[in-house]
Amino acid sequence: MSQPSPYTPGEIAHEVPGRADHLDRVADLLAAMSARQRLAGRVHVFVGPRGVGKTSLLREAQRQAEAAGHQTVFVTAGHGDLVTTLVEAIGLGPLRWQPQSVGARLRELGISVGVPGARVEATFGGGDDPTVVRRLEDLLRTTAREVAEQDAAGTVLFVDELQSADRDGLRALAYVWQHLQADPDGVPLALVCAGLGHTEDVVTDAASFAERFAYRQVGSLEEAATREALSAPATALGVTWETAALTEVVRRTQGYPYFVQVHGDGVWRAADRPDPGSTLTRAHVDAAREGVAEDLEALYRSRWAKASPSEQRFLAAMSASADEAVRRGDIADALGVATGALGMARRALMDKGLVEVAGHGRLRFTVPGFREFVRESADVGGLR
Repeated sequence: MSQPSPYTPGEIAHEVPGRADHLDRVADLLAAMSARQRLAGRVHVFVGPRGVGKTSLLREAQRQAEAAGHQTVFVTAGHGDLVTTLVEAIGLGPLRWQPQSVGARLRELGISVGVPGARVEATFGGGDDPTVVRRLEDLLRTTAREVAEQDAAGTVLFVDELQSADRDGLRALAYVWQHLQADPDGVPLALVCAGLGHTEDVVTDAASFAERFAYRQVGSLEEAATREALSAPATALGVTWETAALTEVVRRTQGYPYFVQVHGDGVWRAADRPDPGSTLTRAHVDAAREGVAEDLEALYRSRWAKASPSEQRFLAAMSASADEAVRRGDIADALGVATGALGMARRALMDKGLVEVAGHGRLRFTVPGFREFVRESADVGGLR
């Protein structure tokens, strides 16, 4: 009987090989919070390009937190105001508000609910105004204490896509956490987030002291972890990888987790959904080449389409460099503009996850092979 593919390109993975260190950091944070029954004062933020499994990592951390007895709240920023999103999730999660009472609770926090969503009407950091900052702080204290009274180990807030949060929401949450640090006892509460590589810039722009958050890089997998990501799902179904086949796929994927899943899925389908006892061979890898290439081409074209014409010219200028990490000065020279004129396009491309900082004054593409795609396929006036 043929077996469905255990590989999950484009989906949240349920196994995260190579991320033990990141998960251990979260586990240590939560263990200390639980043992002391106090706030986990340092916010952890996992940062990296799209496709490296940050959401899967965050979800696995959530599963492990729940297995350790914690109550959790998981939200994705960018779909409305961050404060509203958090309040709704807390109310329908640990505090178990009735759905019809959510609007009233939001209004108590100074948030007006309208169509199509909610918006924060307060200003932040101003004198004595009892705004969302103080009320959100009260809500989080109440949540942590009520959850503790239910004999839970603590409460953990998970925020994904942090770089997409609204500036006021980021500032409010940062200030709340700063206030909680002043009186952490009896507030077993932790905040763990994930975002693109420039998340630190976005967050510290909203609240400069947020530079003290713990920003941890999540990148491509080491070779051993790549091999595990390919072999473990197959082994669980009684299927093995031929050494030569595994070595070739490791080489082709360059440890980029999304590519690992695409190649694994392609090879599995090329092997006709193998039965237990089967072996995935180099012949299957070669047979999967065309289908995998189509999947990667679709990814590249989708990412290219996200860029505006001026941003595409920026990308084309980057692709012309022989260096993986491209100097901003070289990009400016290729475009015939001053370096300072690159700021808007640079930030937009970072927001879209197409490029990332690679050291002072340098940028690189976030996806392996995208530079070659731009070089070979992009038709940008004046740069071809």
